[in-house]
Amino acid sequence: MRLILTLVLTISLVSCSTNHLDEKTQTIELSYIAWGCDCANWATLDDIRKYHDSGDTLADLSIFIEPANDSLKLADSISFNMTVVKFTGQFYKSKGFPKDFSSYEWPDKSRVFRYTKYEIVNRPNDN
Repeated sequence: MRLILTLVLTISLVSCSTNHLDEKTQTIELSYIAWGCDCANWATLDDIRKYHDSGDTLADLSIFIEPANDSLKLADSISFNMTVVKFTGQFYKSKGFPKDFSSYEWPDKSRVFRYTKYEIVNRPNDN
């Protein structure tokens, strides 16, 4: 049974590899959200302000991030709740999962932002 679940999840995740990038390059500020799952865990500050009391709505608007190359991977220390990072890159056209994403859970597909540059704007302990 575990093998079947792993196979189905792998097929689902690989299907994202056919996803194409939007032509528009943009710069967005996202805040890290420490959800208790393997779901998308970045959201815009506007979405957090509007939907902080509506967990499902905020979860639906949350974003996965994907570095354009390995040298851009964020350090684990950046992934603190409410850390704000400015990313430059492009969204994939369809919802999916970031490259190299794996999970034993069944998270929902979300928008994926592939970034080519980032800047840490604020960490919770910077206040």
